[in-house]
Amino acid sequence: MVRLLLADIQEIVPLLFKQRQPLSEGSIRLLSSLMRRWLVDGDLKKLLAPLRTDATFVVQGNAAAVEYQARTGAYRYLLTGGIMLDGRPIRFIGDSPLEPHEVDRSFMTEARATLPLKRFLSQPRLLCDGQWFTTADILRFVANKLGGNHVDFDRTGQWASLDKANRYMAFGGPALAEPPDGSEIYLRVAPSSEEVLGGTHLETVAAAASFVQLSIDGVQLCTVKSERSLVARLRDLLKKRPGATMVERSGSASEE
Repeated sequence: MVRLLLADIQEIVPLLFKQRQPLSEGSIRLLSSLMRRWLVDGDLKKLLAPLRTDATFVVQGNAAAVEYQARTGAYRYLLTGGIMLDGRPIRFIGDSPLEPHEVDRSFMTEARATLPLKRFLSQPRLLCDGQWFTTADILRFVANKLGGNHVDFDRTGQWASLDKANRYMAFGGPALAEPPDGSEIYLRVAPSSEEVLGGTHLETVAAAASFVQLSIDGVQLCTVKSERSLVARLRDLLKKRPGATMVERSGSASEE
């Protein structure tokens, strides 16, 4: 099983970190399927059991963001999964009904954290309408619903809520007068692109970056010398050009 784990990591690394190659939605689905088997279905836990040790994952800490949201309810939608922009951590992509000056963003200074397997899977990553979804929730959703691993995937209850969270903020290139169906906000970053992504796509990529650099008994299995930012990979995927347009459900648009 060790060789299989290393082989899967070697398959994932080029998808995440190879320069000048776009990360497609199909690649993201592949990431989720591989990680689902090792992390959610328990193959990594089975591998570790005879060793009597645990795996650890480096993530960007978001405990302060979760606590702030619990205390204030400031956000309707929040991605907190460790996105990097130009080498600096960006702790969230969010939507709040409050005015910008009413939101305390000091939680964004939280440092990276090292989590054991169980806590990594249970880490809240995506908030929508008061409900948090964990790493495990998101990997199941992307691998099963978006990846088609299980045709009997339950689309009710929690999964219907996660589907709504995935669609709430969309990222893409086509010129749309309104956000895609089910989306409240659409970030249009490249007129020539046909790709449209949801929040679970971004969180899957963030989780994959932690997965390929996991440590077992203090030994890191894979060292990535140059980690490209998630935003940079998103720009590649969408063939981003200077300038971006945000379209909200009202139909208003703003240029960045």
